Amino acid sequence: MHTYHHFIWDFDGMLFDTYPHTVAAFCECCRRFGIPADEKEAYALFKVTMRHAFARYGFTPAHVEAFYQIENDLDFLPRGVPYPHIPALLRQIAEHGGRNYLYTHRDKVALQYLDLYGLTGLFTDFVTGEDGFPLKPAPDALNALIKRNGLKKDACLMLGDRDIDIGAGVNAGIGTLLYDDENRYPEGVGETWRCTDAQTLEQTIMRFLK
Repeated sequence: MHTYHHFIWDFDGMLFDTYPHTVAAFCECCRRFGIPADEKEAYALFKVTMRHAFARYGFTPAHVEAFYQIENDLDFLPRGVPYPHIPALLRQIAEHGGRNYLYTHRDKVALQYLDLYGLTGLFTDFVTGEDGFPLKPAPDALNALIKRNGLKKDACLMLGDRDIDIGAGVNAGIGTLLYDDENRYPEGVGETWRCTDAQTLEQTIMRFLK
């Protein structure tokens, strides 16, 4: 099996279960503006991209600004939490000589979440939405992260739960791992590796490090 040392993680749906929080914030924003919203539909749209949800519900810039104000409030319930297997897996990677990196479209609230759960020290570097790179699947952010850390591309793996995460990795010329625990992509999306449950994810990553 190929050896990887640098693990570049997507945030939402990969490290943290933030979708309940995001969907609740979205529906609350719709409520404030008198827009009827369906939680199941909103969830499905957010699993594609936020832009899909905004477009479907006709959000204007004012709606989007209000949504982010609600969504960035970590006291708004339900709060996003790390998936149960993630903290131990991040520590195992670090203990076995690997390094973790974050690449998310979220702004600094993603870093606040890591701080809140004591995970910041397990990451070597971060790229957030505030860095201003083109959105996934563009490779610009990954290429910048790789360049500034002096990484070899064949030792890097992009991990995410959506096709845009995998697309960014493919476009950057690095390995990719699709985590599809909901079987949203039964035919795959061109990923190098695929896992559908937490146990297989842990086993696969630990084999990469051997």
